[in-house]
Amino acid sequence: MLGGIGAYVATEVSGAVRRNATVYGLLAFGLLLLLCAGGYLVAALHTVLALRYGSAEASLIVAAGLFVLGLLTMGVALYIKNRPRPRRPLAATALVAAPLAAKIVGSGLSSKKGWRLAAVGGVVVLGALLGRQFFTGDDADEGDA
Repeated sequence: MLGGIGAYVATEVSGAVRRNATVYGLLAFGLLLLLCAGGYLVAALHTVLALRYGSAEASLIVAAGLFVLGLLTMGVALYIKNRPRPRRPLAATALVAAPLAAKIVGSGLSSKKGWRLAAVGGVVVLGALLGRQFFTGDDADEGDA
């Protein structure tokens, strides 16, 4: 029985790893294709500018454009890095409610009264978590973006 469960878990993990490797491999290949396309775009832009302004001027224009684009990208990255992180009210409430939950669960669940106390305590902790989430107005689905 236990060997069957272990084999099932190993099969599931192996399938998940294989799927992730396939997805990340395809994403890497797609990124490589995008980089190649960007290189051809810059080469085509250089050719058009060289026909209009000359080879040296075309190279300077392309270099200046890439330089400005790099500065803008670094500026956006620094802005995102220095932006304050959004508050996590659900996590903060969970940290506050954890000692209460541990005390309730650890207060002797062998008796009928202990189980009732644990059930009431679970409802209280869940109510505190949900109430704080609703009254802060933050969505749990929001990321760090």
